[in-house]
Amino acid sequence: MFVLRRIHLHGTLKSIHSGPIEVHAASPAEALKAITRQVKGFGGNAVTGPLRVKVLGHETIEDLIAVGGARDLHLFPQLNGGKNGGFFQILIGAVLVAASFIAGPLIGPILLKIGIVMILGGILQLFNTPKRDNKDKEEKKSHYLGAPKNTVEIGTRIPILCGEDLVGGHYLSFNIDAVDTGVV
Repeated sequence: MFVLRRIHLHGTLKSIHSGPIEVHAASPAEALKAITRQVKGFGGNAVTGPLRVKVLGHETIEDLIAVGGARDLHLFPQLNGGKNGGFFQILIGAVLVAASFIAGPLIGPILLKIGIVMILGGILQLFNTPKRDNKDKEEKKSHYLGAPKNTVEIGTRIPILCGEDLVGGHYLSFNIDAVDTGVV
């Protein structure tokens, strides 16, 4: 049973479409699928990746897939933080700033500066995403290709060179798996 659903965009999503979007859909997930496919701006880009949204009142995917549900959907941009270490650093910085007012004039300014720097560093840690470390993955090597690094993972950015330079190369995926069977 299709129901008329009104999708309200909030925050930075308002720049994509002004006013509510009306869609006939059986579930909230179908309504979201319809607008992300038809309204330009929901696809994201190569740098930031796909656009992530939060649907108010729907905490799990099962809530979105369920037939029926809310007729008015409110979409907010999902806020992504970096890592959890920033909160602890902010807390220590706040303690140092408070201790700087209690300490004497000799050590107080030093504690104040260290506390402010720790608070700012903690805030930056919350906003920055951690770098992905692929050292724990087992690297698949080919015995037939002789470049220093002869495998490229899916999604790896391949730089385009403009001008002249001495560079190595990446072998792109040819859908070939080299298997060493041990037979001589």
